[in-house]
Amino acid sequence: MGVNFEFDFQKTKETLAFLAKLGVRDLDVYKMCKLIFLADKHHLVKYGRPITGDEYYAMPYGPAPTTVLNIIKDFVSEQPRDPRSLELGEIFTLDRAFQYPRFQLKADFAPQFLSKSDLNSLEETVVRHGNKSFDELKALTHEMVAYKKAWENRGSSASERMAFEDFFEEDENAVTGALDEMLENSEIRNAFPKPEWF
Repeated sequence: MGVNFEFDFQKTKETLAFLAKLGVRDLDVYKMCKLIFLADKHHLVKYGRPITGDEYYAMPYGPAPTTVLNIIKDFVSEQPRDPRSLELGEIFTLDRAFQYPRFQLKADFAPQFLSKSDLNSLEETVVRHGNKSFDELKALTHEMVAYKKAWENRGSSASERMAFEDFFEEDENAVTGALDEMLENSEIRNAFPKPEWF
């Protein structure tokens, strides 16, 4: 079954806000998803866990955080229904002058749920990739091992789940022991799952 993480909406919401606060240009749905992937991957290979906990699928335009993508697409729609996308309306306005609406932060933002390492990974991701166009980010992520493996294994499907174990391959940021820590923590989560009432 592979490694799974628990999706954390509060951290994800703050991740989206922080990307906007850092002044990423052309910040639409697709660029936001690419940067979240790169930040999650950066954090995972250094600390053994991603920031958002979302699942990633290899899709035609590259890796996609599936839960994040669905929430953001709902938010951008004319009639959002997901309560989480309605929460995004509290912190973002949308500039609909573009084909793909762009996100703008409504007010100053101070993270409460993001750790120092989360913030560092987000900042480094923006420094390295924030000024890249969507096409540049697409080309970059298409060459990553985790994406290639999943895409090649999809068969006749339009998408395929990416394995977190593969995120470590050929990554210059990977820290010795982070993969082992991720695998060990996954085994612990599987052996002692949270009770439903938690």
